Amino acid sequence: MDFKEICREWRKRRLPIINGIVYSSGDVDKIYIDYDENNYERILIHSGRTKVGLLFTNEGSFSDVNIYGTTSNEEKNLTVSYGGGSYGGDGFIVVESNESKIVWLAFFEDSNEFEQCEIKDRAIIVYNNLGEKWTFDIDMPSTLYIKNVS
Repeated sequence: MDFKEICREWRKRRLPIINGIVYSSGDVDKIYIDYDENNYERILIHSGRTKVGLLFTNEGSFSDVNIYGTTSNEEKNLTVSYGGGSYGGDGFIVVESNESKIVWLAFFEDSNEFEQCEIKDRAIIVYNNLGEKWTFDIDMPSTLYIKNVS
């Protein structure tokens, strides 16, 4: 499995189930989401960086995805597609250049579907159906943070 194959699968509306960020370089930042019951907030657990080929050697599979919307920003040369996977708790965003080349993508099994998106300053902000706002830095998406806004 390599990044080109992920791009081909995206054209078929399928994405890797990865719990993290996949970059066009083929690098993958694995990020698990946990819940702090004392503070009623999500916790990000970064478990390191690997390569797409190594990840899929051991555990990779794909999810069919439903695109709920697309947001573009001509000035930043970006288009963001967002939505949900084949299981109710999956959510994803795919960031593409305006030439339809994937810059990076994020997929999480426990995020729930992303239903709204905006590009603001250097951030991509998506909202899920749990009342959460997920903010990804365009250039360093693994520094994302999650805030409950409901």
